[in-house]
Amino acid sequence: MPVKVAFIGAGGIAGAHLNSLKKMPDVEIVGLCDVDKARLKARQEEFGGETFTDPNKMLAATRPDAAYVCIPPFAHGPAELACAKHRVPFIVEKPCALDLKTARKILSAVKRAKLMAAVAYMNRYRQSVARAKELLSKDPPALVYGGWIGGFPGQHRWLFDKKRSGGQMLEQTTHTVDLLRYLCGDVKTVACYAADKKFVKGAKNFKADCASTTAMAMKSGAVATIMSAWVCRAGGGVFLSLFSPNYRMDFSGWDHSVRITHAGGAHVEEIKGESNIFEIEDAAWIDSVRKRNRSGVKCDYADGVRSLAVSLAANESMATGKPVRVWS
Repeated sequence: MPVKVAFIGAGGIAGAHLNSLKKMPDVEIVGLCDVDKARLKARQEEFGGETFTDPNKMLAATRPDAAYVCIPPFAHGPAELACAKHRVPFIVEKPCALDLKTARKILSAVKRAKLMAAVAYMNRYRQSVARAKELLSKDPPALVYGGWIGGFPGQHRWLFDKKRSGGQMLEQTTHTVDLLRYLCGDVKTVACYAADKKFVKGAKNFKADCASTTAMAMKSGAVATIMSAWVCRAGGGVFLSLFSPNYRMDFSGWDHSVRITHAGGAHVEEIKGESNIFEIEDAAWIDSVRKRNRSGVKCDYADGVRSLAVSLAANESMATGKPVRVWS
């Protein structure tokens, strides 16, 4: 029997997952839910499934084996709670909420239902990351820096409104924050500073931070700095560099290729990042659902909430000008 899948949210990121699932013969799209009826019709024509505008009605009618939640930051809550109500395992695109109150409410519902739930931090499924984690488990880094730097992404109205998107640190750089946590452990305290909005040019109704830098004290004793910027049209890229006593690791690009330099420089490993990472992540999720085994889920919902908490603490520090202890 095929694994029956439903989607809550049918926008751009949902399209990435739908395209990878379409290549799996043992997956059937049974439901699509979105507030945009024109988008729903287009997705249905390409991928099939019944269309709905209400998640509860879709889950009750289609009875899927699993759901994908692919909605903007401000929309989280009802979709995940509907999955918990109907006991449908779900994977949610980052960030998993806009605030901790919502995320903790969802987490409580997931725990009560004993539900398998994941957050789609895709970089955890990369070979480059697996190799780095293997080495760093025996030789932890002392110093880390990274960031997500570029021009203004997309044209979504909600993206430039921090009250709806959470800003870049929450909505986009969260991938780098999560990778930091995955490789180095939890963050204890953050101190974040935002650049003046005078640097914003050519973006109408911009109500978010255009650039920021966040200093982090890790529970391991290490220190890290994470940078974000939406004002650099010449680019800057996605990157994360880690320095331990015996290794230097430099991740670069959206695909997170890595160059690992061993102590003394006598040996260098280079691992290219996968371009089909959605297919890899989705295959792992579908296999976990089919087997009802959580071992293939590299970021469960509780772990995703802890990554969310780091970005939320950075936003709080940005607003208050004071260091903030991260919820855990």
